[in-house]
Amino acid sequence: MSNRPGHDGSTRDRAWLNSRGLGSTRVRTIAFGASIAVHLVGILMYTAVSAILAPDAFNLPINTDAPSDQGTPLIRLIDILPEDLDRPEDPEELAEIEAGQADARRPEIQGIRLGELLPPPNNAAERLRPNLVDARLWAAPPPEFFELTIEQREELLLSERIVAWYDSVAIARAAEDRLTDWTFTDSNGGRWGVADGKIYLGDIALPLPLNFGTPVGHRDIEARRVWEFEEIERQSQRYLIEQSWKERAAAIRARRDRERAAARGDTTGIR
Repeated sequence: MSNRPGHDGSTRDRAWLNSRGLGSTRVRTIAFGASIAVHLVGILMYTAVSAILAPDAFNLPINTDAPSDQGTPLIRLIDILPEDLDRPEDPEELAEIEAGQADARRPEIQGIRLGELLPPPNNAAERLRPNLVDARLWAAPPPEFFELTIEQREELLLSERIVAWYDSVAIARAAEDRLTDWTFTDSNGGRWGVADGKIYLGDIALPLPLNFGTPVGHRDIEARRVWEFEEIERQSQRYLIEQSWKERAAAIRARRDRERAAARGDTTGIR
């Protein structure tokens, strides 16, 4: 049988070998099973041989007289049973040793002293601050404190909290006043500038806002302006009152019309 152009018989032979020869599924399965069997037999033989040899049971002979390779002598330890030991003799009575008195005096060092091994003295602030030896810290409370009732103690605590709150408010107010204080003091002690709603001119303080009154010759003009303003206010109030009366009258007429229509009923006769 002739081959077609571009193809040879090697491809078909390789496919036939894979399906029928060494590359078939049957051959691979048999080889895998044989491998498992060989491994199991090897493991069992190793276990049996290691149990027979038992290398831990061998006792190596040790020659204690022969020196080692490193020149260190080997010593063989022999176990001694407790019953082979003799009981030691009872100790003699020990004499009591009396302790001498301790000498707490500082030893005198001859020669030049570079300084005493003492802590530095307290400074002025530490001497004024109460410490652990201050009697004020260990003083007993006054007996009047235990005579107070619970209500009186609560009032004292409440008053202390109120005082602390007032102090905090005063501190905040002082800080706010410092932000709006635009004054300075001269060499004579006079205060100049604006602060807390006043103008300081040396020893004089003028309140703000300043009102100097109506200037001369303008009294009639100011009076006319005041009259016009008051008249406008009166007319606006009158308009509001009249508008309210009109709205109330319209509401009353509408209510009466509804009541009359309900009283007459339906006169058409149509159901």
